[in-house]
Amino acid sequence: MRFLAVLIFGLVAATTAPAEPAPVDPSPVGFRTLDVPGIHAVAWYPTAQPAPVSTVAGNKVFVGVPVVSNATISGTAHPVVLLSHGYSGLWRNQAWLAEKLAHAGFIAVAFNQPGTTFGDMDPNWATDLAERPHQVSRVLDAVLADPQLGPRVDQERISVIGHSLGGSTALLLSGGVFDPPQLVEACGDDTRKLLCTLYRAGGLGEAVAPVTARDPRISAAVLLDMEGIHAFTPDSLAQLAVPVLALVSGVEDPALPLGWEGRTQAARLPAATSRYAEIPGATHFSFMSACQEGAAQLLGEEAFVCEGETAPRPELHAEIARMVLNFLTNGKHLAFALQSP
Repeated sequence: MRFLAVLIFGLVAATTAPAEPAPVDPSPVGFRTLDVPGIHAVAWYPTAQPAPVSTVAGNKVFVGVPVVSNATISGTAHPVVLLSHGYSGLWRNQAWLAEKLAHAGFIAVAFNQPGTTFGDMDPNWATDLAERPHQVSRVLDAVLADPQLGPRVDQERISVIGHSLGGSTALLLSGGVFDPPQLVEACGDDTRKLLCTLYRAGGLGEAVAPVTARDPRISAAVLLDMEGIHAFTPDSLAQLAVPVLALVSGVEDPALPLGWEGRTQAARLPAATSRYAEIPGATHFSFMSACQEGAAQLLGEEAFVCEGETAPRPELHAEIARMVLNFLTNGKHLAFALQSP
């Protein structure tokens, strides 16, 4: 059922909900579509324009965020964050985080990733592992070329945040080397781990060549409940070119085992330049938007997309955002001590 749940998540995220009144925020954020050939991309950013306020990224399942569409960006030298969604995800998945980043002065950019986005799924996506990070780099090209946003970017502070499969994308952009035979060996014949099931179904095999996709413009990376650490070569992880923050869900899930994935990240990422934390009460889906009241009933047997947490999702979001912003804004991104599992 978990394999199906990933697809259902994309489905409910893609539905259109009836218009709902948008809350008025005393400091709204701007929102606009970017021109990226073949990729649907959007950006949130600081603005002094107070209206008209509308809601984006909301539907019958997930809560949207208030924005001022096509508002004029305010201020200069804004850091940029690129948000890479998970398998069969959508740009909407981390809208809640994009809004918080924009309120903090960032230009936050989210986008659908062709081949692994809902409605555009390549059954052989895992045979071309460089495509996802290359898509992120193309989106960054578009941000820098954008006549409104580009001149306001601090090009020394460009980060990537990836959820689930997006975490592997973020590590590739940071200098990690993805070695398919290494993951094939680690998975063996396992049929319980969602990661192994997805890569196997996507065509990953020992014949797929190792992949590198370092983008030297990336200065920091955040992994949100990433899946795929066993695929990265130890040498490449030890020599990552940028600091990394790894946040993982604290609620154990047999399909996404904490010891096999999250705590392996803690052991393999370089202690001097990376930080790891488990979020108590969070599930894999806690890193996505908050659920509307009654969403679990609407989802039926897939209700775990909105359930299973031991803390309210808005509270989890506040803590996740605090850690992310501390990491991206304080010192050399090393805002708090490594938490050993």
